Parts: sequence; C-alpha cells; structure tokens
Amino acid sequence: MTPLKIKPIQASIFIGAAIGIATAVKAPDYASGSLAFIGGLFGGAAMASNSEREKVQSRERATRVASCFSTLYEKNNGVIDPVELSFLSNIPVQESHDFLSTIAETNGGQKISIKGGVGVVFSYPHTMNALDTLSKNAAAWAEAQTQQLNNQLQQHKQAIQLMQAQQAAATIQQKPDPWTTSEKL
Repeated sequence: MTPLKIKPIQASIFIGAAIGIATAVKAPDYASGSLAFIGGLFGGAAMASNSEREKVQSRERATRVASCFSTLYEKNNGVIDPVELSFLSNIPVQESHDFLSTIAETNGGQKISIKGGVGVVFSYPHTMNALDTLSKNAAAWAEAQTQQLNNQLQQHKQAIQLMQAQQAAATIQQKPDPWTTSEKL
C-alpha cells in the first residue's frame, strides 16, 4: 500500500485552519497575529511547492535532452545539430548549443561550421565513423591489389591467346591443303 503523501500546501491549509479556529475561539484579540502566521505558512508552503515543481521540471527536461541527444547521436553517427536538438527536446537553441559545447569539450567532440558560417554542427567520436573509415580504407586497398592482379591476369590471357593463335597458324601451315594438291583421279 502506498503511504499517504501530504503536500506542503495541504499541510499549511490544515494547520492554518486549526490555528485560525483555535485563535478565534480562545483569544480573538490575537487573531491578527494568527492570520499573519498563517500567511507566512502559506507563503513558505508555496515556495516549497514551487521549488519541488521546478526540480521535477528540471529532471524531466534533462531526461528529454539526454534522450534526444542519444537518439540523434546514433541516427547521425555522432553528428548533432544544436537547432535539431533544441527543436526535439523543446529547449532554447542557445541552451542546446551550450550543452553540446560542454559535451564536446569533455568528450573530444568538434565544432564544425556549415553553410558559409551560418550555423554549426557538433561531431563526436562514434564507432560507426571509425568503422566506416576503416571499411573504406580496406576496400580501397583491396581494390588496388585486385586491380594490379587483374592487369597481370589480362596480360597473361593475351599472351596465352597470342601463343594459341601462333600454334594454330603453325599447325595449319604444316598440313597440306587438300584442295590445292594435284592428285589426279
């Protein structure tokens, strides 16, 4: 069973009502002091309630920004636009930019200017970027090796075809031509 949680404003109303009724019945001359005390109690309760609400909003905002950041990080392979993060997480662009700058400083990210200095994006180390680079380099190396071998293979094929043609020509020259022989019937 969930324990009963009483908010500060609810407790203030209950305590204020009890003090107000007791003062009005027992000592009506001190009612003004009692009301001042109740007003202070309400003010303190409102401040505590506001503080709690701000903490909850701050936690929700941090969760939202972190979630959007991780989604964009994976989707874009480590490249994040502060405007996109701002829009998706519902925070001001300047806050988004400051957040990304701080993360870039602590995690080895880079600030990259785009569109002739109109905007910036942040690039952070990402495993897919490293894997893509390694894959491209390996493919280029393999292509270079394969191209060299293909060139050699093509040369060998041409040499074999030339030899086969020479051999066929030599074989044809050694056989007597049945149409040109002068045998008489």
